[in-house]
Amino acid sequence: MGAVVWIVIAVSAWLALVALTALWPRRSGVLAALAYPVGWVAGELPVQAILTEGVLLGLLAWWGWPDDALSGVVLTLATAIGGANLALLGVSLGAHRLVRRQLASAPDRPLRIGSPREDQAGRWWRTVVKVPWHPRWLEVRTDLPYGDDPRQVLDVWRRRGVPAGAPVVVYYHGGAWTFGHKAQQGRPLLHELAARGWVVVTPNYRLAPRHPWPTQARDAVAALVWVKSHVTEFGGDPGRVVVAGGSAGGQLAALVALAADDPAWGAPPGADLSVRGCLSFYGVLEMTGDEELWRGLGHGLRQLLEHRVFGESVAAARERFEAASPLHRLHPGAPPFLVVQGRTDTLVEVNVARTFVARLRATSPSPAWYVELPGTQHAFDLTASPRTSAVVRAAVAAASAMAPARPPLNEPLLARYRVPPAELWVQVDGHLVDARAYARGAGDFYALTSDNPRSQPASDAENVARRVDLAATLARLGVAPVATRSRDGAATLPDEVGVGVASRPLALALARRYDQHALYAVHAAAIEVVDADRGVVR
Repeated sequence: MGAVVWIVIAVSAWLALVALTALWPRRSGVLAALAYPVGWVAGELPVQAILTEGVLLGLLAWWGWPDDALSGVVLTLATAIGGANLALLGVSLGAHRLVRRQLASAPDRPLRIGSPREDQAGRWWRTVVKVPWHPRWLEVRTDLPYGDDPRQVLDVWRRRGVPAGAPVVVYYHGGAWTFGHKAQQGRPLLHELAARGWVVVTPNYRLAPRHPWPTQARDAVAALVWVKSHVTEFGGDPGRVVVAGGSAGGQLAALVALAADDPAWGAPPGADLSVRGCLSFYGVLEMTGDEELWRGLGHGLRQLLEHRVFGESVAAARERFEAASPLHRLHPGAPPFLVVQGRTDTLVEVNVARTFVARLRATSPSPAWYVELPGTQHAFDLTASPRTSAVVRAAVAAASAMAPARPPLNEPLLARYRVPPAELWVQVDGHLVDARAYARGAGDFYALTSDNPRSQPASDAENVARRVDLAATLARLGVAPVATRSRDGAATLPDEVGVGVASRPLALALARRYDQHALYAVHAAAIEVVDADRGVVR
């Protein structure tokens, strides 16, 4: 009997320790090494821990409950296990309400997320069994090559009968750039997107240290190039691509969204590498390990990157580390982002995500949505938990907002944009001046409007509200534009009020934010029509 009691006490003590580690992970000392592996298991399996303790107590009662001081020890441990795991369960079950509130109160472009009843791939029983295996309806094409190396392969997932023109998500797996596989991560999200008619692409990439950085970034870009060239064969629209990833994959996705055209990543000159947005889950969005941002976790990141990924120190090659950091690659033309981060993540400091989102909002007019989850460790979405389901619904809402179907800028509409027959002026001291004449004195600029999205006539009240939002967005970014006015060459729309800005990336991002077909590049000699979606002169 004594041996049984001590076995129950030992296992119970371990269950109590891991539950408390999940709630209050240590960031230094001996227990810091256990914070992620132990805390992750406890955070994702609280019901299983409670059931295990119940079985232990049942066995103890069957063998004969101790009547000495050990009885108090057993009951104390059982109480601690039950309380801690109920708290962890409450965090997971409360995630839907928390995520819904965070996105509904986003300072820019609030989002509504769906209810659990609207899930198409996720079901309640999946959150019970935890394992996100492939649904039977999913079509999977595996190991399609996008390069010559055995690791340069990707899978394409889709629902049977996906019509042409479907949106596309490219999901990069995590694994500290040194391990991981395309079939292992992000499954709850990718299943839900596939169920809703998305084409899902999951690439592998070459791994460090055998292939040092920037091989991983070059492969991430090469996979996107393949998607742009081949996804139509699977029903996808190369103009409606969203990139996504977790951890190291979140870093790669963010880097592709912000700087895919960097020559260091090997993109073909002139290739269309634009994406509609990025979903970054607990991504490593800063790569120098700056302790002001990482708050004690930067040393571990630097050790990994210097010795396993880059092969040189931050001190010796800071520019390379900053070039790999999405936080250091923000620019006015950045696309929309959804950033998801656990507050008790002991691998990626929550302050990194907070800082990234704050700087993105101060740099780009594109929406930046942020979800912060209390009591949540790194890689929480490897299981199909209620918390994962809530985040999946948030990601679906954000991805849908990023990549809606848009009517193209067709030739008849393009003819109406050209100047002439359209007219474009700049307002100077209360007077309208021909835009080309203004450019001769002030220099080239880009003109756009927020009126009449996609050339569909809007009410005066709606246009006024859009102009107010445009002015507020520019003020938030610290940009002082010039006022413009344009007239439809076909005279089917009233004059449109707009702005002129000097930055092309900013102008394109604004045009996309306000659902415009096109904007103007104004030069002293001519006015060019720029396709807002493709960023090319038409």
